[in-house]
Amino acid sequence: MAEHLGVLVKDVATAVDRLVDGDIDSLVEPELADAAIDLSTIASRVDAVLTQVVGRVDASKIWANDGSRSCAAWLARAAHRDRGECAALVRRARRLRTMPLVELEHRAGRLSARHVDLLRRAAESNADAFADDEAFLVDQARALPHPDLRTLLDYWRQQVCPDEVEDDAAAQHDARAVHLSPGLDGAGVLDAQFEPVGFALFSEALRRIERELWEADWADARRREGDRATVRYLARSNAQRRYDALVEMARRASAAPPDARLPRPLVTVLVDHQTLVGRVCELSGGPAITPGQLLPLLAAADIERAVFGPGNRVIELGRRSRLFAGGARRAVEIRDRTCTHPSCTTPAEQCDVDHVVPWEQGGRTDPDNGTARCPQHHPGRHRPNPPPGRRRRAGPRASGDRGDPDTGEGGADGDGYGAWDGDDGGHGGHGGHGGHGGHGR
Repeated sequence: MAEHLGVLVKDVATAVDRLVDGDIDSLVEPELADAAIDLSTIASRVDAVLTQVVGRVDASKIWANDGSRSCAAWLARAAHRDRGECAALVRRARRLRTMPLVELEHRAGRLSARHVDLLRRAAESNADAFADDEAFLVDQARALPHPDLRTLLDYWRQQVCPDEVEDDAAAQHDARAVHLSPGLDGAGVLDAQFEPVGFALFSEALRRIERELWEADWADARRREGDRATVRYLARSNAQRRYDALVEMARRASAAPPDARLPRPLVTVLVDHQTLVGRVCELSGGPAITPGQLLPLLAAADIERAVFGPGNRVIELGRRSRLFAGGARRAVEIRDRTCTHPSCTTPAEQCDVDHVVPWEQGGRTDPDNGTARCPQHHPGRHRPNPPPGRRRRAGPRASGDRGDPDTGEGGADGDGYGAWDGDDGGHGGHGGHGGHGGHGR
């Protein structure tokens, strides 16, 4: 017979008290790493029980006894939690009743609450299709990094409810807005809501200028401090540099003649590219877009064709409508799509292309011997006394790994740039914001 849950909750509270008072300094580094993973699994399992209990409270309506209008409102007040967090918990509890395999994996600690919420949103799009595909999607949720799972579920929604996702994309476009509010003493506040394509265009242009300013700051720090220069000696923070880049973007736009040639999107058509759901339609930075969002780009876009062979190998790279230089580099960009360091999601267009077998050891400069590495994870360049934290060895990339977004150098927002340039040529050369539109298998 199962033990009384109330008693078990008290036992867990006692165990947590002991855990909180435990001597963390007694653990060596490998033990700390194991403890972090074990605690993450335990937290997911406790989240699963909490979700189940909240679901029962929600169904019982006991929350209405004190005049609360919803279970989320009652829980937020009674547990002193954020209202939005509690509302998400209640929605998760309600949907899990119809997702038995997801609930089973959540209770086992193999799926986190974030995984469950992604799968919940997919189920809400088409409950019948989700019930048919639940086993497949749960397997993918267990195997894929979180960004890749989000992309796969976007493609799944495009297949099972194509009209709805196009409506959602149209609503995103209609919600685009910029608010520029004047403040005191001539200051101001900028607040913007982007749709995916516009955000890709804007952020890529801003990133390029920000990179220029970073290079100037780094060169200045090297002139002043020599080999002892680190990011601590940079004249601007990441946020300040990004602001200056935005102002510089406006200045350059004002200086451009009215008939200046605008950048053109690059659309890459992937032929026989084996994907999980038979389609690749996404921006170079990673977010999946709908065919309806891609269509307006085609009128002004350059088109290139990449033909894939076995082993995800680019065997042909077609020419686009204007001169295309660096076909070997572009093939690596298309194949790798991000930095190949296991924990990095820097888009391949912002990376260096490194030799797998070094050039000095007879390695060829062709796509089969190339790999995308962002400046921070590129081991090919060496300088005397490199900045601290830059000596990490890049390991082999796990299959399908899109990694963790926190790969930038320094700064509170973790999105700085690496200080090393690659030995195989700088990045750039294509628009960087074109969608990947493919017909799959």
